[in-house]
Amino acid sequence: MDRLRHLVVIVPGIGGSVLAESDEGSPHTVWDARVKDIAATAVLNPKRLGVAEHPSLIPVGLVPHIGFAGPLALPGYAGLIKQISKAFGARVDTADRPTALADTQADLLLFPYDFRLGVRSAAERLRTEIEDRLAAMCGTEREKAGRVVVIGHSMGGLVARYWLGPLGAADRCAALITLGTPHRGAPKALDWLVNGMLGGGVPFGRASAVLREWQSVYDLLPRYRMIAQPGGTPLYPYELGPAVTARAPGFSARAKAAFTLHEEIREFWSRPEPGIALPKVTAVFARGHGTLHRAAVVGDRLEVGDKDPDWLPNPGWGGDGTVPAISAIPVEADSDRNIWRAVPVKHLALASAPEALEILAMITSPSLSAVLGDTPQSPWLGVDLDDVLITGTTPSLRVRLLGAERDAATRIHAELRGPTGGYRITGWKETDDGWETVLSPLPTGTYELTVQAVRVPVAGRVTFRSVVGVVEPEE
Repeated sequence: MDRLRHLVVIVPGIGGSVLAESDEGSPHTVWDARVKDIAATAVLNPKRLGVAEHPSLIPVGLVPHIGFAGPLALPGYAGLIKQISKAFGARVDTADRPTALADTQADLLLFPYDFRLGVRSAAERLRTEIEDRLAAMCGTEREKAGRVVVIGHSMGGLVARYWLGPLGAADRCAALITLGTPHRGAPKALDWLVNGMLGGGVPFGRASAVLREWQSVYDLLPRYRMIAQPGGTPLYPYELGPAVTARAPGFSARAKAAFTLHEEIREFWSRPEPGIALPKVTAVFARGHGTLHRAAVVGDRLEVGDKDPDWLPNPGWGGDGTVPAISAIPVEADSDRNIWRAVPVKHLALASAPEALEILAMITSPSLSAVLGDTPQSPWLGVDLDDVLITGTTPSLRVRLLGAERDAATRIHAELRGPTGGYRITGWKETDDGWETVLSPLPTGTYELTVQAVRVPVAGRVTFRSVVGVVEPEE
């Protein structure tokens, strides 16, 4: 069995850390998808997860499995941890645990953080954690060079990029693998802040109020001009007027601070200081799924949609359902396809994508170009369905075959399997670019969705799997 030759660090995305508050000296969990109703209660109650009530919480671990908290979908990391542990016999430790000493012999480090506080706060904690560990593991500065490999999912990739760049740790890192990281931001964050969160088309006002306190959501705002306005130049998010952003107090200042953070990252990675050896970067991203892309000011409202804007250089790419494909590629690498790795899954599944393990195994090889590119290596399905549905509703499910042509014999089969068993999804109708049906109302719970295209020319059968949550609306 090959062993890891680096300290591999997993940095999760927003919502992916188990958080606790101190309760007379012992941590009391307030955010964890494993514990029934804890996360849902927290996100719907500002007194539980609001920054005003709790300026800091204690990160104690990574959320293991995909879960759902009100309108929020939580990523899970048990799959990725298991893959790495099994492949390399890795010794696992969790950063900065309040009840345990650091295991300086560990070669797989889980780095939870208080995801509410934003990228800069998490990156500063990451710097402290890594420097303390390297001081214990390495005798000299030379031994510390290139000692770390980071796998960052979603916002975790931004945390790593800020640590490596503006915080000056590039020489510590041999490679960075980002999984669905919004390097250029995500319009979904803009929609959440300005319009509020929806679950299955139903508004969640209390959850929206909680998220508007989190700097992390501002740090995920698009860093480019993507908001159309009548008769004018497209706007940056921070340029929106107060009438449009009235429900998000302090929006302009906080959005401008987030833009500045992205500029700090871009400045370093585009023009590193002389003598600085940059880590090898691989950007794993998904394409083909319906993803919010564009926004427009209409009166005092902001409309956000998933149709490709006119300026988009790669129409039809879509994204992973949360992060547009163009955003999941670092700004400085927009023409360097040697670092791109396209996969067919959606955003939550990227947290445990097997491609991360493949890339990790090849970190020391001469080149990754043979396995990288902007298209998955075989046909895949683009599936448009919200991660979070509301009980009692009948949402549409749309499917497209990508990377291959359908013919008259091609058919779609699909199934949802949940707490009360499984049922086939029927009633498919062909559309210009795929198939569409309407789901029956579902009881609350977590469901495994399987969609298959059969009788696909050359490919035969193409399969898509994902997880969907069905929750109650706010009372």
